[in-house]
Amino acid sequence: MPAELQQPTRRATSADVARHAGFSRSTVSQILNGASDRFPDETREKVRQAAAALDYRPSRAGRALVTGMSDIIVIVVPNATFGPHLQDSVDRIAGATETTGMSVVVRFAGLDTASALTSVLDLRPSAVIDFGVFTTEQRARLADSGTLVLPDRKLITEGDDADPVDIYIGRMQVAELLRRSPRRLAYAGLLDGRLDPFGPPRLEGIRREAIDRGVPEPLRVRVPLDLDGATAALQSLVDEAGDEPIGVCCYNDDVAIALLAGARALGLDVPRSLSVIGVDKTVVGQLISPRLSSVSIDQPTLLLSQVQQLSRLGGDQVKVGETPALSSVVHVVPGETT
Repeated sequence: MPAELQQPTRRATSADVARHAGFSRSTVSQILNGASDRFPDETREKVRQAAAALDYRPSRAGRALVTGMSDIIVIVVPNATFGPHLQDSVDRIAGATETTGMSVVVRFAGLDTASALTSVLDLRPSAVIDFGVFTTEQRARLADSGTLVLPDRKLITEGDDADPVDIYIGRMQVAELLRRSPRRLAYAGLLDGRLDPFGPPRLEGIRREAIDRGVPEPLRVRVPLDLDGATAALQSLVDEAGDEPIGVCCYNDDVAIALLAGARALGLDVPRSLSVIGVDKTVVGQLISPRLSSVSIDQPTLLLSQVQQLSRLGGDQVKVGETPALSSVVHVVPGETT
């Protein structure tokens, strides 16, 4: 028969896996669907080897009908400025959950978070990894539908929640800026129309560290990524600080680089009159002169704890380490701007 007329190969079923492994279909179905704890390791391994040999893929439609949930993990990404590690983070989740039979889908959300929530609910995902899109109420609605929502959030003040990682980042920025000499602290956010899920908790961390050190509340400014706008924003900080040297905790490296351009335009001495520290340790920030001080975040490693929870959705196939200490994955990279 000509190749173009050949019938497609039939996909293996759980019954085929059961015959190949030499176990009942009930046993195989339970192991393949994640309820494997009750079976010996040898039994589980034989079933998995049989599934691999037959290139078995579970029926997503069938699973959704039985459990009410799909085998989809949705990573929801806000319309925000990200560092260079977003792709690495997504790849880490996809790779670590590959053996669970789960599929990873990335959903980029716009300013209308209600629309994003509706589209995610329609997928009936087993888990959602929220990169800062949804409110507490929206996350609760997802959880009520049976979806595992990650990461867990910690309260910072009454009615607010945030990832403690970002509070830690803000504290570290202040510590680096004040390491050599006293300065008038400031926080520089990014001026654009996108969401800002990370700025508020980082500012909270800056405030907490300022209080602990007994220094004044940080000044605040929003910086556009153009020379004239950045120069004007920096001039406003100089006017507020008076004769004091300024230390600026920047939302990210892009904001810090914009302020350095403004400093050149205003003739400010860096770091004597103005010191700045960014976040993300971008390649460009390490190439400019003066070389930028920044906070490096090993985002893929931080996701290990999330992968650990996701592994429960597919049984015990995924083996990951302990949740890393923040100090091991978030650290200051001193440059020439502090």
